[in-house]
Amino acid sequence: MDTLADGPQVQVKFVTQQRQYAIPETAIQTPARLRRYGLSQIINLVLQNEGEKQRPFDFLIDGEFLRTSLTEYLEEKNMSTENVLTIEYVESMLPPTPLSSYEHDDWVSAVQAHHPGGFLTGSYDNHVRLWNKQAECTQILTGHSGAVKAVQWLTSDGDSGTLLSGALDRSVLAWEYNHSDNTHSILYECRGHTAGIESISLNANGDRFASGSADSMIKIWTTTIPTVSDHIEEVTETRKKRKSAKGDRILKAPILTLAAHTGPVSAVVFSPTSADTLYSGGWDHSVRVWDVENHVNVTTKNCEKVVHALDYSQHSGLLATGHADPVVRLWDPRTDDSSVVKQTLSGHQNWVTSVSWSPSSSYMLASGSYDGLIKVWDIRAKGALYTLSHGKGSKKVFSIDWSNDILLSGGEDNQMKIHKVQDMSGRDEA
Repeated sequence: MDTLADGPQVQVKFVTQQRQYAIPETAIQTPARLRRYGLSQIINLVLQNEGEKQRPFDFLIDGEFLRTSLTEYLEEKNMSTENVLTIEYVESMLPPTPLSSYEHDDWVSAVQAHHPGGFLTGSYDNHVRLWNKQAECTQILTGHSGAVKAVQWLTSDGDSGTLLSGALDRSVLAWEYNHSDNTHSILYECRGHTAGIESISLNANGDRFASGSADSMIKIWTTTIPTVSDHIEEVTETRKKRKSAKGDRILKAPILTLAAHTGPVSAVVFSPTSADTLYSGGWDHSVRVWDVENHVNVTTKNCEKVVHALDYSQHSGLLATGHADPVVRLWDPRTDDSSVVKQTLSGHQNWVTSVSWSPSSSYMLASGSYDGLIKVWDIRAKGALYTLSHGKGSKKVFSIDWSNDILLSGGEDNQMKIHKVQDMSGRDEA
């Protein structure tokens, strides 16, 4: 550490919102040649962290990560070493680590994790599967006559529960399962869409869910389990569809249809903090905000590309979208401007098909792409923090889900893959 005194110096005031790593906020003479590693040494030295107690840190100036030396930063900003720099530091995120892969019989098009420890997948073999953390398939739910594009937990206590699945057969099925006696059954079938189901989202109260479809419609349904079938309006169906319809199922009709998109609706997401706020994205190049209670399309934001994926962060209040290009876009749904993208994240080499915010961070985001890669972003950095390979070769990634310290991905290689991700709660306060 003696060499830290070498060369030109700049006065730096180090600040942090992570109280366990706080040091006195007084200006320190710091070698201008230092980069992230050298600055981390200074913080650990002041904290008297030695050996295994030493922690790597990231550094931000004016809200952006420092990825050069202080000298290079000052030159880029036309500043001199006489300026006092205020540098914010946060504990660095460790690289995600692969845990296991779960083999399927066909493409894995939908994945979702759940707190009691199970995982849910939908596949192009028309099946829904439940998995435990030991990579064992505990249930295979057979009932759809088309590829399953969306899955959604409703309730679960570990041994039993209920869930939803949406498929290209135009239906949403509600299921109940019980692991103790290895049984499952269909509670009801949601009918009303005239094309395949692309996305499902449960609201914050758990009493309603939305479905987005290739028929350009969004339909709202209750989660109440009916005892008799609703009256279903007749729609034109193919002979194959009529043949595959099960006569003994209880049928449920939607309580509401939201119509504004002019092409397939590829993604719907309810706000986790407002049961009547819904976000949607579609092939008409639009991102829409809905007031479900009043049946109103409140805001529409337009871009130049088809929207394939969408997720909302309750921590930052931002929407992330994936498109028919390699760029992740961030939007602020609270602004009125219809076409201003708040931020873009570039790094993929093909279409972005899935996005998922960290459940504990305002800044951390994951994206999956047809390039076969999953990227983990801190939106304060200019590039991805980490790039993960989903699996074999460069097979397409169709779906990802970030839940607690688990990042799931499913794709064209017939695999659901699990990565363990560092818990970001606490780091995010900066």
